[in-house]
Amino acid sequence: MSIKISTFLTAIIILASIGSGCTGNKVQFADAPIDKLDLSRGHKVTGRASGLQLFGFIPIGVNERQIRAYERLKEDAGEDLVTNIKIQDVWKWVFIGMKYNTMMTATAYPVKNSSSNSTAQSMGQRLDELKALHEKGKLTDTEYNTAIKKAIEH
Repeated sequence: MSIKISTFLTAIIILASIGSGCTGNKVQFADAPIDKLDLSRGHKVTGRASGLQLFGFIPIGVNERQIRAYERLKEDAGEDLVTNIKIQDVWKWVFIGMKYNTMMTATAYPVKNSSSNSTAQSMGQRLDELKALHEKGKLTDTEYNTAIKKAIEH
């Protein structure tokens, strides 16, 4: 009877070890303060990372692929700040296991320089600019509302 218990415990330990090997850290996105961005010069950026679950249980590059994709997204943005991040995770069966692909797309905006801050802009013009960016999908509802509040406060 003790052989069955020790075999059962060994199986539990092996399964727990395999399961814990398939976890990764959370992605920590950096904040991009809307009031410091030049919203008129946004551009799309992307980052990708992949991994393989070999034979269904050996993870190769699967863990933390979201973090690698985010790092590549920031590299693509260069000095610009990233907003409106969208994440797409896709998997497909391949001959030797399962392939996981993570793709992130976002909009990157340059930081306003001091010369652009010195040019005074009427509040009406600023609100119209924000509304146009929101309607084009360049700003999410949250980013738009935050920018409106900041424009009114200043």
